[in-house]
Amino acid sequence: MRTDDEHVADRLRWLDDEPAGPPRIDLPGAMREARRRRRNRRVAAAGAAALGVLAVAALPAALRGDGRAAPAPAASTSPSMPSPTPRPTGPWQGICTAALLSVPGDPHGAVTGGDPDGRWLVGRRAPQGQGRLDFGLLIWEGDRVREVELPGEAQELTDVNRAGLAVGSSLSAGNEWRAWAVRDGEVIRLPGGTSEGAAAVNDAGRIVGYRSLGHAWEPAFKQLPVVWDSYQSRPVDLPLPGPQWEGTAVGIDEDGTILGAMSDGHPDKPTRAVVWRPGAARPEVLPLPRVPDGKADRFLPLSLAGGWVTGTAERDTKVVPRSGINRYPVRIDLRTRQADVMEGILWSGTGNSRGWLAGVVSGDVPGVITDTKTVKLPVPDGWRGGRQGGVKSLSDDGRVLGGKLERDDQDVRPVRWTCR
Repeated sequence: MRTDDEHVADRLRWLDDEPAGPPRIDLPGAMREARRRRRNRRVAAAGAAALGVLAVAALPAALRGDGRAAPAPAASTSPSMPSPTPRPTGPWQGICTAALLSVPGDPHGAVTGGDPDGRWLVGRRAPQGQGRLDFGLLIWEGDRVREVELPGEAQELTDVNRAGLAVGSSLSAGNEWRAWAVRDGEVIRLPGGTSEGAAAVNDAGRIVGYRSLGHAWEPAFKQLPVVWDSYQSRPVDLPLPGPQWEGTAVGIDEDGTILGAMSDGHPDKPTRAVVWRPGAARPEVLPLPRVPDGKADRFLPLSLAGGWVTGTAERDTKVVPRSGINRYPVRIDLRTRQADVMEGILWSGTGNSRGWLAGVVSGDVPGVITDTKTVKLPVPDGWRGGRQGGVKSLSDDGRVLGGKLERDDQDVRPVRWTCR
């Protein structure tokens, strides 16, 4: 039986985007954040400017000898499986259109991840059942949608690779997290111990996430980063920067580099980005980036693609910056270790192999931050609501994005944006 606090925390997780990372339960913080977002929306509705603060269609039957997934099969031409929409060509202009994604029955839902090409999107329905947090899961290939059921509650798919292998987690009746893969509609429990979660997968089928020691309400609770070499392999602990470090792996690049969100175990120690490079003997703790007011106090890594770590940096200041914001979008080039503060505001989201970021931008609306500008994404034709929402999937070429739009806190819809 889950506690009321846990139910409330997961309900807020459905309503509001949250940073990737270990699923620790911070109910007071989550409730403050939800109230802040509601307050900002009321102010925005009254005309004032308000800003606030604020983780295989199948793996092919055989992998190539070099360990990479074979090319994804061509789309079916049968009437039940529409061909993918032709992709625009030429330079990226930031001109985008929005379309609601199909959800069988109840239309409410949200996109929670996608593959680097934008062919596959994963998501979930609104919570089902009185007093329950039972999420039906969804996988879109183009316009075709497949429904998936994971055992337990708080179900979520967080990533999918180019071959359609999706990964995610759910909470069991015994309050233990379970890690799952979905391969061509088949739900597969990842091998391991009593409590794990899967966060990301690359095209070679390697999966990263965490395993837990104890329960979230216990003082000794901690999480450790792990990697599965495939959905059939047992998890292997990743080496830690030091004996007290804890956290979770949140991303894996195509070359096998792994990204983690970690801290050294003390309550007052900030989140840091940790990288495991192929062949390296030890993990690398990335330096805290410099932001306009000085060195950041913490860095929350969101994604890793094409050698770019993307995330948000925060600096604690007694004086509120002129912008009213102390969180900055940052990208780090792992080839040079150079950290760049991007122009714009990003609360949460994801990145791509160009080092672009997408998520919740200024005004609590979905948007993209590129090398040169911030683009706020449009709503679909006929949409009778505001622009509140966010992005959880950004293709490598920036032309396909997946996320959600909210008419209000209960009316949440999954959206795909196509840009040129």
